[in-house]
Amino acid sequence: MQKKYPKLKQIFRYLSKKFYNIRALLVLILLFFISLIAPIVITQAALSYSSNPLELIQKGQQLYQSQQFSEAVKIWQQAADLFREQGDVLNQSMSLSNVSLSYQQLGEWEEAKTAIAQSLSLLDNQEKTTVQQGILAASLDIDGQLKLALGQPQNALETWQKAASIYQKNSHQTQVIQSQINQAQAMQQLGFYPRACQTLLDALNINSQDCQISEEKLQLIPQENTAISLQILGLRSLGNVLRVTGQTKQSQKVLLKSFQLAQPQKDPEILATLALSLGNTAQILGNQTPARNPQPRTIELRSEISCIPSSTYQTREQFYQQAIACYRQAQIGSSSLTKIQAQLNLLSLLIQQQQGKEIPLLINQIEDRLTVLPSSQKTILIKLKFVQQLMCLQNSFQASFNQLTPPILQSCSIVKPGFKSYLTQEQITSWLTIQNLLETTLNQAKNIEHNPSQANVLGYLGASYQLMGNLTKAQELTELALQKVSGFNYPEIAYLWQWQLGRLYQLQGENTKAIAAYRLTVDILESLRQDLVVTNTDLQFDFRDSVEPVYRELVAQLLQPSSNQPENPEKISQENLKKARDLIESLQLAELNNFFREACIEAQPQQIEQIDPHAAVIYSIVLPERLAVILSVPNQPLSYHETTLNKQFNQTSSREIEEVFDEMFANLNPFIPSPDPLRPHQQFYNWLIRPLETELKENNIKTLVFVLDGLLRGVPMAALHDGKEYLIEKYRIALTPGLQLLSPRSLSQEKLKILAGGLAEARQGFSALPGVTQEVKDISEILPAEILLNQEFTRPRLQTKIESTSFPIVHLATHGQFSSQVEETFLLTWDERINVKNLDQLLREREEKQQTPIEMLILSACQTATGDKRAVLGLAGVAVRSGARSTIATLWSVQDQSTANLMAEFYKILNQPGITKAEALRQAQLSLLHSGEYHHAFYWAPFVLVGNWL
Repeated sequence: MQKKYPKLKQIFRYLSKKFYNIRALLVLILLFFISLIAPIVITQAALSYSSNPLELIQKGQQLYQSQQFSEAVKIWQQAADLFREQGDVLNQSMSLSNVSLSYQQLGEWEEAKTAIAQSLSLLDNQEKTTVQQGILAASLDIDGQLKLALGQPQNALETWQKAASIYQKNSHQTQVIQSQINQAQAMQQLGFYPRACQTLLDALNINSQDCQISEEKLQLIPQENTAISLQILGLRSLGNVLRVTGQTKQSQKVLLKSFQLAQPQKDPEILATLALSLGNTAQILGNQTPARNPQPRTIELRSEISCIPSSTYQTREQFYQQAIACYRQAQIGSSSLTKIQAQLNLLSLLIQQQQGKEIPLLINQIEDRLTVLPSSQKTILIKLKFVQQLMCLQNSFQASFNQLTPPILQSCSIVKPGFKSYLTQEQITSWLTIQNLLETTLNQAKNIEHNPSQANVLGYLGASYQLMGNLTKAQELTELALQKVSGFNYPEIAYLWQWQLGRLYQLQGENTKAIAAYRLTVDILESLRQDLVVTNTDLQFDFRDSVEPVYRELVAQLLQPSSNQPENPEKISQENLKKARDLIESLQLAELNNFFREACIEAQPQQIEQIDPHAAVIYSIVLPERLAVILSVPNQPLSYHETTLNKQFNQTSSREIEEVFDEMFANLNPFIPSPDPLRPHQQFYNWLIRPLETELKENNIKTLVFVLDGLLRGVPMAALHDGKEYLIEKYRIALTPGLQLLSPRSLSQEKLKILAGGLAEARQGFSALPGVTQEVKDISEILPAEILLNQEFTRPRLQTKIESTSFPIVHLATHGQFSSQVEETFLLTWDERINVKNLDQLLREREEKQQTPIEMLILSACQTATGDKRAVLGLAGVAVRSGARSTIATLWSVQDQSTANLMAEFYKILNQPGITKAEALRQAQLSLLHSGEYHHAFYWAPFVLVGNWL
């Protein structure tokens, strides 16, 4: 028997290796883990018995590794029976756990549950020896795997935590690490991404805050005290978490490190799963790139770009080429699950990029592979993702297009004529075939008794009937989907089908029911405000597709004229106007939380009359065919005005707004003449201000506070023109994401003191800012100021000064960028970039220690990211994240000397008694406007005040 011990141990290790070729990486983790424990435990427990049952165990392993799971079940069950006859309870339990594992591969969930329950029951009645505890922990791992596959991530997490506790007590550190990686998978399904990230960092022994991993820390991996295989798995899981939480470049770096560690191992399945993850990250980078570097939408597939990331990739085309290469490489493994996930993602990318040649063959390959997948929650999600792509294709061939398509089609690409030329209607899967696939999937969901999966399949069936024109059947199925889940227990699922129900009511003209359904959808989303990024990633679309439209559709319903006077929009009730206003503010908060990929913003409603009796708040709301404006004046009812857009164009209102936006910015170059330079400025004035002029005058309004929507956030409100003068010549102007974020407090001139930091020299690839030296010098001559310039302007020095001294104003004259991507929103210091997500750590330390928040943060040289029309979201993010009551920044990069002149004038005026921040900025802007050299709007219009204007 002693001679068999090494051989048996080798067999288990071999089984562990081969198991990677059978299941997704999440499942592989478990058997790898068992391979480290079970051979020793089983051998020790069996040394005194006949070799016959052990030979059966060995035979079962051979069958399992050759994917003959049914035969493996029979053999391992025979071994369990023999161990039972011999009174060997521990090895009987171990055999039953293996039986459960095989049943899981077959998708026979009831049998799997029965076998693992028997195994754990046997162990519960045994003395807690080292061997018993080892087998118990391994069996708990298999039980956790089963629970995760059945859609019970919370139960899986708790089960794996029990296993980890046993390993910790027995000082099995390798198994503790394995369990942490398992737990992180369950946490991700639960939406606990920050917690999952921290768990993985602990497993990898990386000391880091806020899931930020430096290049230096990555270089410390691999670590000698942790198995390479575990570090590969842990890094891959961490890379996936980083991608979901918006840290896409970090995700790529971490996944590349994992890939580099895995290459010498030469395990095709591990490399395939890593290629899949790298492809997913590359595709996200491609989606984000147009904001920074626009490229033609359609690309040609090339072969020279590989899956391995390169720092030279900068364009959208390159990232997409990398993703395609990765998805192709991910198909080299033997796992059906990995192959089909790669093919699905490739199909999605080909449709997005209008590449039709490969699609029919790819669809056939996916259909074939779907038939061999066992019933599980993961399989159901894969089938639904496939159905979504088929629906997108089928819907693109329909003659008419309706904006109120099912929500699951929100992210479908707009198919162009050239794309259709590669496909015929006959090559696209028919509605009947799609519905048959959904019916089969529904039966699988019933078999595993997973209500959320049943709800999703029913919702998809409802969507298919809607697209076929049967609204009654669509409504019936959607209501059945909602009956399967509670909005409180499964909000991320319930909101989707509640939204679909609202659209179905709207299509049938039942507006009252539509409003009720939309209202409930928004209520569910509000309950998810803490977790808007944690919805199931297989069903989650982009924020602008999956959340923003719900708010807008409800607002559009609320802002319908009353039935008795449909032509008079003034008759919209005050109740509906208030609800619409509150919804737009809530949407802004939700968007900021989504920007940060964490629930970091809480708010308290503020009444405008409590802030400033001479200020009016203007809410702009971009709806499909109109631009709505709500005016809030202190002590007056809300008023409403709207402009119908696109009467002559087959496009949405946002498209017409975008055309005027582009024209305005084309005219903002002072060195390029234009025949009608103020036309776009006047157009925005006519839309937003002209209908309000009488009310503003009658109520003696001095300050206009804008809560702007969509693209309008990037419009310099100061430059709006009424035909005679600019808006800044008539009013003080401020921006805010919502009154809920305001802290109503005036700036005390008695305590004005400035901490000024700046970079005049070229650093980190950014050009020099020679005017910064003069700018900070001028500031120090006007108000008491502490200066950190060039080499002194480092993060540690800045943080020390902020923490040690109470500066009401922090003025940073340095390069920075605002972007719609959180990773690309940063401030530059001498030796590093400060990302917006870390800004609160830098600026809020003083608030915690001194209870005195920064009154005003001024960023005089930052700019919005090139080509990113939603970049002002980053500006709002900086304003909120900094914790400052007010932020002054620029919408575009401005000339050095004009900025220095404006800032000097701003501080001179601010230092006068009774002057508000908004008035000081207005006067400073007017000083440039009325100058001979800097009168063009390019020089003074980009300066905006965000937050408290008092």
